Formats: sequence, structure tokens, C-alpha cells
Amino acid sequence: MRASHWLALAFLLASCDCGGTSGDDSPPRDGSTERDGALPPVPGEGECAWERGERPTAELPPTHESEYVIELERWAIETDGDPIETRARMNEAIRWATDNGFDRIVVPPGTFVVGEATTDNYAGGIDLVGDMTLELSEGTVLQMATNDRWNYCVVNVDGNSNVTIRGGAIRGDRETHVFEGGGAHDEGHGICVWTAVDRVLIEDIELHELTGDGVLIVGRRESDTEAEAPSTNVTIRRSEIHHNRRQGVSVVGAHGVVIEDNHIHHIEGTAPQFGVDIEGAGRSDRDILIARNNFHDNAGGDVVTSTGRNVWIEENTMVQCQVDDEGRYDPALPCELEEQVDGPIVHWKETDNVIVNNTIRMSMRTVNGLWGIIGYTRRDGAVRENPVGNEIRGNTFHGCGIHAAHNMRYVFADNVIHDGLILGFNLSCTRLNDNRIERTAGENYKLRNVAGVAEGNVLNRTEGFPPAEDVEMHFPMADDAPYRNSSPVFW
Repeated sequence: MRASHWLALAFLLASCDCGGTSGDDSPPRDGSTERDGALPPVPGEGECAWERGERPTAELPPTHESEYVIELERWAIETDGDPIETRARMNEAIRWATDNGFDRIVVPPGTFVVGEATTDNYAGGIDLVGDMTLELSEGTVLQMATNDRWNYCVVNVDGNSNVTIRGGAIRGDRETHVFEGGGAHDEGHGICVWTAVDRVLIEDIELHELTGDGVLIVGRRESDTEAEAPSTNVTIRRSEIHHNRRQGVSVVGAHGVVIEDNHIHHIEGTAPQFGVDIEGAGRSDRDILIARNNFHDNAGGDVVTSTGRNVWIEENTMVQCQVDDEGRYDPALPCELEEQVDGPIVHWKETDNVIVNNTIRMSMRTVNGLWGIIGYTRRDGAVRENPVGNEIRGNTFHGCGIHAAHNMRYVFADNVIHDGLILGFNLSCTRLNDNRIERTAGENYKLRNVAGVAEGNVLNRTEGFPPAEDVEMHFPMADDAPYRNSSPVFW
């Protein structure tokens, strides 16, 4: 589980010299934009023609209504009890309840410390069965006991489907963990959704202080004896995921994932350090929706997709720092994030993504520069094996811009950039439509060896940016005639 930082990309050094701006001219937040019918993905036929996939969804597990509230005295479960005994008795109570016809198991208020070293590498927590809801009452915390194992799951959904986990908080042992004995100690997770499970809902829960991820979703890798089997229909919503060492959410072999309306912040400690990381590690990831989340103070970045197909990144707010407790940007606040390594949104070359209606604000450079959205590439030319392209539409940028190079089948449309630029290098089958850049000085549309079509793009150099001062930019590109407007010295 490592997202390469690709520090050797020399062409990224030509980044913008941007500062922040105030105000919010965000486009309408309607999910797929109101212009969808007016602008096809890419004009032409043959290698330039493509269509985006359907907006992803995830089927929810059934509702569980037969309630059992765990009787703490009956099961000898204590808030200050031994973690091994607490784990054993909590698991026993869950098994008894589900064996006796209950499918909604409620944990009463209190902090319950669980954890047992079951192998040299793993510390076990609460193990769920299938077809059940685990509901943590208001004021309930499941806390992983201090341990020295590099891998643990506070709550484990292992091979069981139709599971809901709701409410309360799950907390790791990050502050007291014993980082000894070798290994990265980066696999201590709040909720583990594995392997090849179907229909899991995680909602209204706080996941924090984990040595690894808030939520880890894993599918089965193809082998000589078994076919690949992804985990499917996983939903994470209305939760706060924060202060974990490795990730907010890791997607490692899943189809049909919805991550929506969450507050994901302060992910920092060991790489990759992203809010959401889609990284199959030999597995496939597809049909993933990341919508209406609030990201900030994440040391790696907010969303990275290295293996995703049909990934929709929609209506999210991404701010590097300077936010209040609710995640609202306030320029009067100090920036407490020391660095952001890769950038708010990173997509690798052969992934296909619909990145629409996000608001992205940067106040510091990453190793790549001031790029709110950047495409990592192999620097192998305007070629692409994936027949589906990338659509970047309706986003609002503050102090940053868009970077794309060595690729094809891109749509850049209806984006508004305050004090940043659009950079394209060695691209084919490109559509550049109705973008607006507001910048009093510095580079704006920086294109070289970009083939496709362009129209309706605007630059405004006047302080205050009144529409009357808009200047339409003309880029006479054609699919077989790359457009050049920057000196080779920059490349």
C-alpha cells in the first residue's frame, strides 16, 4: 500500500506562481452539471470517441429491526475491564444474540477497551457475523487496547455480507501504540471490510487515532486457484474520519463503493496519507462515487486513484488548511499542516474519472506544484490503453490549477480558476471548453503539443474581474494539428 510520489517528473517544475483569493464563485451543485446534454465527452470518431460510465451507486444492506441491547452485567462486560476478556465477552454476546434471532445489536454507552494478540502480527477486536447491524449508542466508544502488532481491526467484517455499523466512535491506539519489532505498523484499522463481502453500510460514526486507516475495503486477488472476487456495494456516509496515520479510507479491490457526506481530515503520519486512496494492489477497483465530502489537513492529499475505473469525484470541498472545527475555510486562521505531499486530487494515467463540481483551495505547494488536479503519467506520449477518458468539469479552484500531460481523451470544461492556470502538454483527443481563468499576472493557459478542439475559454486580467473585461482565448487546435503557445524553454 504505497502511492508513488513520482518526484522525478521534471516537467512539473513549470508550475504556477499562485496565491489565494477570496470569494466563492462555485458552479451549481447539481451532481452531474446542467450542461451534460450540450457537450459530448470528446468529438470525432475512432480513437477520440468515448463516453463516460454511469454515475456509481451501491446497494444497501437490508434493514435489521430485531433489537438486542447487550446486557453488560449478564455478560460481565466492564468499561474498565481487561481488553482480552472484554473482547471475548462482547463477541460472545453478539454471537448469542444473532443465534437467537436478533439482528440489531446495540452496545450501551461507555468506553470499552478491546484487543487480543491472536498472532505475531495481528491484534483482534470485535468480529461480526453476517446479516446484522452493530449499533453503538451515543457516547459509546470501542477502543483498541495498546499493542505492538502492526495489524489490527477494531471491528472486523470478515467474509460476511449484509452488515451495518452505525453510531458512536471507534478509536485506535495511535497515542500509546508500541512501534517496535519491525514493520511499518500501518495496518491498524478501525473497520475492516474484507474479503469479497457484499452490502456493507458504515454511517454516523467517528473513526480516529488509528495506526492505519479509518476504513479498509479489500477484495480477493486473483490467484492460480481462485478468481478475483471484489468486495461490493460498500457505503460510507455521514461519518467523521480523522487523525489516522495512513488513510481515511483505503479501497483495495472493490466494485460499487459510495463515500458521501463525510468529514475527512488530519490524515498524517505514514505514507500515503490520503483522505481516500483507491489502490488495487493487483485487484480491480471500479464504480466508485466520492461525493459531498469535506477534506482538509491531509498530508498526502485528499483523493488518489491509481487503479480506479469509473470513479466519480463530485461536489467535494478540499482545503489544505485554515479551517475551523466544522471544516469551514477561514483565511484568518493559521495553517497547521506542515506539508501536503502529492496534491488534493491525483489520478494515474490509465484510470478514468469524472471530476465535477468540486471546490479546491491550495495555500502551499506540493512536490508537484500548485495543482489542484494532477494526472500522474509514465511520460510516454499522448497514448492511452483505456478507451474511456477523463472529464474535469465545473470545478472551482483557488490558488491552484489543472495539470495534464502525456495522455489522451480529456475534457476540461466549465472550470473557474482563481489565480492559477491550466497546463496541458503532449495531449491528444482533448476538449477545452468554456473555462475561465481570473489572474492579474502570470501564466494562464499553458498548452504545448495539445491536439483537439477548444472554444469559449476566457481570461480576465483586471482586478475585481468584471465580466466586461473578459477576453476570449482562441486556441486553433485540431485533432491532427497540436497547438503550441509556450516557449520550448519551459519544457
